[in-house]
Amino acid sequence: MKNILRSLVIAGVVMVGMSAGARAQQADRVVKFEAPFAFQVENNKLPAGEYTVLVQAGWLQIQAKDGKGAAHSLTIPVVSRGSKTVANSHVVFHNYQGRYFLAEIWTSGQEKGRELLETREEQQLAKRQEMTSVNLPLSTSGAK
Repeated sequence: MKNILRSLVIAGVVMVGMSAGARAQQADRVVKFEAPFAFQVENNKLPAGEYTVLVQAGWLQIQAKDGKGAAHSLTIPVVSRGSKTVANSHVVFHNYQGRYFLAEIWTSGQEKGRELLETREEQQLAKRQEMTSVNLPLSTSGAK
């Protein structure tokens, strides 16, 4: 009985170790961009500046280089047009008359990007105002 219990515990530890390794090999990406304007991520208002973004397992973590802004957001996968890999890494903002909302992150070589969910505030603006998209280039730092 002890040998069976010991075998089950060892098998469980091995499985946890293997899943952690597989998760680390998933598309963990660290990207950087510079926003020339203040913008919003969910309910967090962030100032213009340089940002580092970690995209990991459906979550986005964004941190200002100067430490003055940070946010976390759940994202959903979105497929590129024509299901082709993206040539240039970029971030997409939705602009409503000078109010910017981080909307998507795309990294080169990937067929899928990450889309942030619209906040209630952005949904209300979308009903009243025309939206324009603003694309900014990213620099990719690779896997973490």
